Amino acid sequence: MSEQEAVVAPDDVAQAGRVRLAEWLTAEAASPELATTAEELAGWPAYQAEEFLVFVPPGFSNRMYLLGDHGITSFAPSEQTLVQAMEAARAQS
Repeated sequence: MSEQEAVVAPDDVAQAGRVRLAEWLTAEAASPELATTAEELAGWPAYQAEEFLVFVPPGFSNRMYLLGDHGITSFAPSEQTLVQAMEAARAQS
């Protein structure tokens, strides 16, 4: 992610985003045992990019998450740039 595209989100904004993302990940999980909490996402960096929050899982992951007013989407940074992913997310809303 380029510094020109995103800036670190304020702590309160990031925490609210983690709550939404945890709920979404839990709803998308294949089984209840895979439920996620906001506390489990505490180590995930959060960035603001235009109208989106961008969450980046720590470690080596080929998945990033965009949170916007329309909902939550994920993308693989090896396949799309952040700008492309934001354009695709806007098109879905």
